[in-house]
Amino acid sequence: MARIIAFGNLKGGVGKSTLAVNVACELASSSRVHLVDADGQGTAAEWLQAGHLPITGESLPLEDEQQAAPWMRRVLAVNVDIVVIDLPPNNGAATTAALFIADIFVMPVGPSGLDLRAATKALALLHEARAARADGGKPAGLLVPSRVDRRTGAGREIEAALHEMGEPVGPAIGLRSAFVDSATVSEWVGSFAPRSVAHQEIITLAAVVDRITRRKPADGPQG
Repeated sequence: MARIIAFGNLKGGVGKSTLAVNVACELASSSRVHLVDADGQGTAAEWLQAGHLPITGESLPLEDEQQAAPWMRRVLAVNVDIVVIDLPPNNGAATTAALFIADIFVMPVGPSGLDLRAATKALALLHEARAARADGGKPAGLLVPSRVDRRTGAGREIEAALHEMGEPVGPAIGLRSAFVDSATVSEWVGSFAPRSVAHQEIITLAAVVDRITRRKPADGPQG
């Protein structure tokens, strides 16, 4: 069965689709990866359609909770090593369904008060899913400082604020032009700017996500 990595937050503009696509492509260097765009806006799906990414994918939005069961079965049936889900910025049916099947919920969080409050609400959904699921501690959580500008006070303090939320905090992703420029031409940053700091940040984040999702329950708690 594929490992399932869900990227989500309850606020837009935090780089969710950017991280989902780029981490998926980085993981594709050693695994078969399929990207599910569950966001009705279709950002990731449009990226995929250009044909420049080393992954497969599909648009699979879910808005009706009555269709959640067949949606989950379809995602679970994908014959690959890793499924990456790009979720919409809301707590609707897709987010709820994904949390019931994901191995990890990766939450990009921007350095602002609004972003931190949205992350708190997203964590509440994660905790509800853990309580409802029959498989114990799944899904793991990972808070990722995103679009960070170290020249600002908020950018310098984002990690400390996230550590107070009680979930593991991943490596920070900077506010970098390479992400924007690569997306503009429908490439991922590893092919567009392989020697950039942006790509190195994706390599580091993908390694953390890969390690967490490979960890067995007997290995102990996450983090």
